Amino acid sequence: MDDDTSPRLMSGNEAMARGALEAGVGFCTSYPGTPSTGIAEYIMSRAESIGIHAEWSVNEKVALEAAAGASWAGIPSLCSMKSLGLNVASDSLLSMNLSESGDGGFVIIVGDDPRGHSTSTEQDSRFYAKAALLPLLEPSGYQEAKDSVAYAFDISRKYKVPVIIRSTTRLSHSRGLVNLCPIDIHDFPRPLKMKENLFNVPDPHLARRDLRIKIRKISEAFDKSTFNRLRVKKEAELLTIASGICQKYAEEAMEEIGVENTGTLGLVTTHPLPKKVVAKAIKRAQNILFLEETDPFVEDAIRSFSTELISVSCKFHGKQNDLVPAHGEINTDLAIQGAQKALGLKFSRLDEKEEKIRESARKLLIRRPLTFCAGCTHRNVYWAVRKVKQRLGGKLFVAGDIGCYSLGVFYDEAISTLFSMGSGIGIASGLGQLHSFGLDSRIAAVAGDSTFLHACIPALINAKHKNANVTLMILDNSTTAMTGFQKHPGEEDQPEGQRMVSIEKIVQAIDPDFYAVGDAADLSSTIALIHSTVRKDGLNVLLFKSICRLEEQRMGESYTEQGRVYIDSDACHGESCKICAAQFGCVAIGWHDETARPIIYDHVCVRCGACVIVCPHDAIKQG
Repeated sequence: MDDDTSPRLMSGNEAMARGALEAGVGFCTSYPGTPSTGIAEYIMSRAESIGIHAEWSVNEKVALEAAAGASWAGIPSLCSMKSLGLNVASDSLLSMNLSESGDGGFVIIVGDDPRGHSTSTEQDSRFYAKAALLPLLEPSGYQEAKDSVAYAFDISRKYKVPVIIRSTTRLSHSRGLVNLCPIDIHDFPRPLKMKENLFNVPDPHLARRDLRIKIRKISEAFDKSTFNRLRVKKEAELLTIASGICQKYAEEAMEEIGVENTGTLGLVTTHPLPKKVVAKAIKRAQNILFLEETDPFVEDAIRSFSTELISVSCKFHGKQNDLVPAHGEINTDLAIQGAQKALGLKFSRLDEKEEKIRESARKLLIRRPLTFCAGCTHRNVYWAVRKVKQRLGGKLFVAGDIGCYSLGVFYDEAISTLFSMGSGIGIASGLGQLHSFGLDSRIAAVAGDSTFLHACIPALINAKHKNANVTLMILDNSTTAMTGFQKHPGEEDQPEGQRMVSIEKIVQAIDPDFYAVGDAADLSSTIALIHSTVRKDGLNVLLFKSICRLEEQRMGESYTEQGRVYIDSDACHGESCKICAAQFGCVAIGWHDETARPIIYDHVCVRCGACVIVCPHDAIKQG
């Protein structure tokens, strides 16, 4: 298929990955995180056939550092991650930016998530480009997403700086037609020659000075870029300046508002600003409307730049004066509303009939809360936590973490915190030292196997060193399930040439005061183990080893030979109980209104038998 260069339907992620392959990328690193996961997955599916290296690194900081090293050795390198991953990598990013990126070229793609569809925040990562003084591109469509990667490599090689490309969820996951170019098998220079003097001391201020000079030159190069498109008449009543996918909303909005004299400036090169292009645009408009996600990044930059210009009399409208929201996603309706407000027109996107139709449609929607899969052992652990809390009179605080088990927030609030990967045990390490201040609650933390290797080890060491009274529960389901079953170092089954790293040996090397391995599929023993462990002083670690049910199915393992689970209607207490359907909440358990009894959806049930233990009346049985 890679020899076929006919137009292809591709997601934004696939388009950017294809652009990297066409540009001759030789080294690709990433850590899985929505919405950026698909970039590395696409490259990995082709890496072996074209002789390049692609890996899931243990975390984003390591991914950035590994790719930077390859770039310094002359290999074109790509590192992709989600917004919160750039936080993890930022410690190195804000230092490596002062060292030239090498002859290979170095591109960083970050996937932001406006509105937080699959993220605990809607961080705007563009400010890292400003903080690190690095060039930033924001493609607006699928073809542009592909083409911008090759352009980013060209800029990186020419000016010897890393280049950041920012995507968002809508671009990353939606699809459109992309014209392709051939993928050539590249021969990299041998022997590889490492760049020298890869440090910024003793004069980092001089390195920053030199980087600022480069940024000015890149701004001049961006002025000549064909990615930035200005469509405006000599004197526009309204000009919309948009970046990223908001360009599409701006173009549609200008057609909808019914005002003839309008224009658009679509910016892809958003840092540093292409000043000549921007100056030409704003001098031709009476009103400027900014459309971007999420923060006023471009808006603030252009407002500031406009003070340097003479005879600029246009009015600026955007997030700073609340014509456009500074949260969530932008859409065509919001773009139209902002444009009409800027022109003093009444917002009239929907007529009364259409609004009634929409309202009727909303009432038909069924609320579908986030929940665990059928038979998920994470549900078992949280059910056990619920029971242990009851036994302790509510005096158990569980600090959460990022992964499938984050759904504990929605499972009777089984976890009480949810911030970043590794933060659960870090927070617990602090809380576990507060008993001298009168804290009378037991402290626990939860983390997954991939998350443990990603970010939990330093905090676990800290808990041991500070003698904190903490129980860490590691939920090892043998995969990175939340983002698509990517391999991590703790799995027994590793690709050829890679070796397993034992989570158990790492934990034992830290030498907790108590350590045990449990099976979360065995609900009774899980309750007993958690209850006995959280009451112990010192550092306690429980490793629950249970395979993910979806991974089980992906591997072709069948559960049909296990006994079918069913309800004994005579033993069931129906409405007066509902523990199985309303509290345990497995998606394989439904409710039959006519019989006022629970039912088992056999086509969904994985026959794990956990619900058999949950029922206090022995009404759920397994054949």
